[in-house]
Amino acid sequence: MTKYACRYAVVQFMPYPETGEFANVGVIAVVPHRNSFTFQLELTRYSRLTQFFHHLDHKVYLQAIKHLHEELQYLAKVVTEGEIKAQQAFELIVRPLEAILRFNHERVKMTEKPQAVAHELFDRFVQHDFAKKDNYEQLLQSRVTRLVRGLNLKHQFRKQKIGNLYPVTMPLVQSTDERRLRAIQPLHFNRAEPEKIIEHGNLWVSKLSTLKELKDLPADILIAVEKPEMPGGDILTAWNMVKTKLADFGDMTDASNDKTIAKFAKG
Repeated sequence: MTKYACRYAVVQFMPYPETGEFANVGVIAVVPHRNSFTFQLELTRYSRLTQFFHHLDHKVYLQAIKHLHEELQYLAKVVTEGEIKAQQAFELIVRPLEAILRFNHERVKMTEKPQAVAHELFDRFVQHDFAKKDNYEQLLQSRVTRLVRGLNLKHQFRKQKIGNLYPVTMPLVQSTDERRLRAIQPLHFNRAEPEKIIEHGNLWVSKLSTLKELKDLPADILIAVEKPEMPGGDILTAWNMVKTKLADFGDMTDASNDKTIAKFAKG
């Protein structure tokens, strides 16, 4: 089967540019050889965005994504009618913008299914289908859980929801005799795309900062991280940014450092 070169860009929602936090909400793809211009946007499921950006009015997102959708529909129409080429349409829309909806840097992918490529990329970058296939963080949490529960502790660590107004489930939470909460949170950052490192880090920074604001954050937290295997270039920049933010909420250690994890667990 013939493979075609696809140029694509991920649509990012960044309501607060000063924080640098964003969420992927769509994909625009073009296959120049086939003069194919396709896209897919998250038009209705906005709950994860309001949970992430917890001061956000959902109407802000809906209005912005509606406007972009109309613009993309128009470009797809003029490409179909032969007024401009698909590549021209792509270059017109994927440009640096100081707006809450913006595009990350352009990428190239080889595909055998040019008409389905936008849907495939949407599943990956927005729906995170790779996490459903191989949930590496869940495997990491299971390994750390086995380690901690194998210790002879007076008070065991258990999976528990923290907080009332904004409950966050953590896999390893301990309540001491003084009813003081302690927690171990394993996080997987060994990812190939720097934006995925940032997005996952921002998710947990948002959760922990909200608990802290509500005074529900456990007194002691150990964040056990699986770091990127090849921390160079953009991946290093992304990891350093995430690491700095997470360090505000507790101690950090490598998830493979069983000695440090066991020492923390024993208190």
